Amino acid sequence: MANPRQRNKAKSSRTSKPSLNSKRRMHQKLRKAPPLKGPEVLQDKWDKKKTVFQNYAALGLLPKIPIPQAASSSRSQRVALPSIPVDAQPEEGAPKVGFGRIIRDEEGNVVDIIIDEDPKVAGAAASDIDEDVEARVEAKTEVVRQLEALAATSVPVQRHSSTSERTWLGNLVSKEENRPRLYSALQVPRHSIMFPLF
Repeated sequence: MANPRQRNKAKSSRTSKPSLNSKRRMHQKLRKAPPLKGPEVLQDKWDKKKTVFQNYAALGLLPKIPIPQAASSSRSQRVALPSIPVDAQPEEGAPKVGFGRIIRDEEGNVVDIIIDEDPKVAGAAASDIDEDVEARVEAKTEVVRQLEALAATSVPVQRHSSTSERTWLGNLVSKEENRPRLYSALQVPRHSIMFPLF
């Protein structure tokens, strides 16, 4: 025979399980995208209805890399390397810059090594690379310009150590000062191994 409390629970429609509406609300909360953490420039321009990829493309933060639009197998996504035409291939007689040619006699012994390096050409190529590295990429959107300005004004955060950390570091330094094999293994003078206590 059931006790009265159990009988009352069976009669009432109350249950400890969540209702359908509350389940739906819970699932909607799980599906909801988390708030964007970052600079205010991105937060203002971010469209919550778009995907991350679409937002990056709209803000001008995507590189120009061809990405397949449709879902496909990895076999079809493989990039075919361009073939070098026959007339563009280097001649057998002239070695490339930075490479050499080994001349052997009939017995296979090395007789001569010819290294063809043109210092003017190599120096010019290096200077071209330096100029390309130094040249700034033009910002295409206002968001990118604002982010670059924000990055230019950023300063490193100064680290502060607590008193407990300072005492721990002091104990560590005093303990390691008495171990000469540490300094001999590092080949560093003792006075140069000090932790900053600030």
